[in-house]
Amino acid sequence: MAPYHHIMAHFPMGLLFVSFFIILARAFSDSERTRGFDRLLPVLLVAGLLGGVGTFLTGLLIWPSDAVVASPMGRNKVLFAIWAMAAWALVAALRIRGGEQVWQGSRRLPLLFFTLVAAFLLAVTGTLGGYLLGSPSDFSLGLKAAGWDVYHTFYAPTWALGVGVAAALVIAVLGVLGARQKS
Repeated sequence: MAPYHHIMAHFPMGLLFVSFFIILARAFSDSERTRGFDRLLPVLLVAGLLGGVGTFLTGLLIWPSDAVVASPMGRNKVLFAIWAMAAWALVAALRIRGGEQVWQGSRRLPLLFFTLVAAFLLAVTGTLGGYLLGSPSDFSLGLKAAGWDVYHTFYAPTWALGVGVAAALVIAVLGVLGARQKS
């Protein structure tokens, strides 16, 4: 199953990273060319997400689940794959529901922020997958410099989870307030 996972992994990752670069370009440019690329963005995001789900499913079939949960790197790989797909789903929802208005003024900043997070999570996911299948990446050197050795389980401290919940609540309140002001 590993060869199929390799084939399935790189195509959606390519689509999502092309989406990343389009969002970066569009966030800082309003040229006709970047607007043209932006019109393709929803298709790239949806295709990348669907391919990512297929990749995730084939990844679960490579090793027995007991082996995956027994390995710190295997647990991290599954964890980051889920986070990456959730982050890209959020980016797709923001872009598709927001339409062209997402690029007006400071409205582009949340999309840009979540895209940076999604791209980072996807890069970590790919790096861990490379290690698991015997082709390590130099990206892990940056992770090690930031204080995380990929051979050990990543634990989010309780304060980080609290900050995440608080940020989600602030975002929800701002969204509700913004919707009320609009109507």
